[in-house]
Amino acid sequence: MAATMATLQDILKNFYIGPIRKNLNDSTVLLAQLKKSSTEIVGEQVILPLHIGRNWGVGARGTTGTRTLPVARNQKYDKAYFSTKDVYGRIEISGKTIRATKTDRGAFLRAVTSETEGMTNDLGSDVNRELYGDATGDLAVCGTGDIDATTVVVDSTQYLEEGMFLDFYDAGGTITANTGKEILSIDSDTTFTLTGAITWTTADTIKLYGVTATDELNGLDLIVNNTGILHNIDPVGGVAPVSIWKANVVGSDAAPLVISEDEMQQVQDKAEKKGGKIDMIITSYEGRRKYIALLASQKRYTTPQVGKLKGGYEYIDFNTIPMVVDRHCQANSTATRMYFLTLKTLGIYRMADFDWMKEDGNILARSVGASATESYEATLVCDMEAGCTARRHNSVYKGISVA
Repeated sequence: MAATMATLQDILKNFYIGPIRKNLNDSTVLLAQLKKSSTEIVGEQVILPLHIGRNWGVGARGTTGTRTLPVARNQKYDKAYFSTKDVYGRIEISGKTIRATKTDRGAFLRAVTSETEGMTNDLGSDVNRELYGDATGDLAVCGTGDIDATTVVVDSTQYLEEGMFLDFYDAGGTITANTGKEILSIDSDTTFTLTGAITWTTADTIKLYGVTATDELNGLDLIVNNTGILHNIDPVGGVAPVSIWKANVVGSDAAPLVISEDEMQQVQDKAEKKGGKIDMIITSYEGRRKYIALLASQKRYTTPQVGKLKGGYEYIDFNTIPMVVDRHCQANSTATRMYFLTLKTLGIYRMADFDWMKEDGNILARSVGASATESYEATLVCDMEAGCTARRHNSVYKGISVA
């Protein structure tokens, strides 16, 4: 049967929704774990009722003297609330490709495979990266400024890749003239090269092209923190700070120290003393390497305790808790982190799973506008946000030296 625009729409709808959903769930470690507690919502805003205080109308009384009863008090509650954010992925198929495969439905299917599967991997990777951030979208911070240079010095190139298009923001959060700049190569842990020369200033921050400071998902850097407003609740400032809305932080990225098993135990204990139940530790390759070296130095790693999580991700254990590696967990040339997580307190809140935009009835849309090309585009979208119901049930061990 000849392929028409109608049948091509169906090919995208029927053949590629499944693989996209599967890859987003299974190909990235943190996202694969959080999706287990994904919650489907109706409407843009999520409201989470929180129990934040006990009824302290209690107290013992002796057997003599006036025995007044405790003052009646009440439980204390608050609500966390937030709106979902839109995560997009776009593919483009040239008109020539469509014409060349017009009479062969299978040929068109093969022609778009690389684009759709590539988008699957790319979008899943970017969402997983966002889940480690602080929602600002910052990928790196510039080092000493330079004039008319193609090589840029940054604190870390961990979140940068060849082919990315970048925007540069000044220290005050205002976008600079350096917008839509393409990365030619990643040269080291702290340098990369652009396709053209720019002038930048010390402490400029770098984001993906078109991303602003409020666009990205909440990530562990924001959630597992003892400062910063999360879900419109402030743990330290404002008129009525909610001190219970703090995660547990041990160590400092600015002052790296040698990994310590005692400190790891402290990190676990801090969360569990407050009601958490740590069921996963997530770290970088550097963090796992340092933990294995610590055990080897204590002659305790002759028989590794290993296993696999659902989805095939391998782990080693600490106190029988799985420790897994994720390439997006913060790590630079000096320090890395370990997150000790109570997974039931974390989740993805979304209106629906990823799907093709088709509100006008068409998945494929012709390119239009001043810069239009002879091509058709398709856009994936998901309204989603990462949420937390008990910040204090999670901990982070910062400043693990990788030297």
